[in-house]
Amino acid sequence: MFITVRFGDCEQSIFNPNCRTEILLDAIKRKCNCTKDATVDLSDELGNLKYLGNHPLSYASEHLKARESFVLIRVEKRGEAEGDYYIPLLNDMVTITPAFLERLSRCENYSLSLKHSAMKPVRISSGSLHRKQTGLKGKSSSLISASARNKSSREKTPGQSRRNRESR
Repeated sequence: MFITVRFGDCEQSIFNPNCRTEILLDAIKRKCNCTKDATVDLSDELGNLKYLGNHPLSYASEHLKARESFVLIRVEKRGEAEGDYYIPLLNDMVTITPAFLERLSRCENYSLSLKHSAMKPVRISSGSLHRKQTGLKGKSSSLISASARNKSSREKTPGQSRRNRESR
């Protein structure tokens, strides 16, 4: 399995994503002549960012498709009040189109909204959630009250009551 990373003046290099994401990103920085302290990420050729930096210990192959081409992106961290800024490190007018840059700017807005939502604590009262509000199918043990959980654990299944009658 391999991926192709495009960078510079229409240069490309092949990498093996069967490793931890942080190791892959370090190898990409070395081979693509980035500084050691640079923060990089990958996007597909449509401008969809992969957010590999958010998953440093997972395998990169879980987030990237085999034999796909990716564009190297430099991530510039801004202050807490602003989102991250993404700069494509590929000089190719065919791939880096206004639509590509528009998608990257949406990623900036997304990272900004994540920072704001991470700063605001969310309080949820334990008994007020319903199945529709959580998006879960069926009952979830965390949404059932303690008294209902204890009651249901004391109830016998039809098979248990039949076995009890037969043993008498």
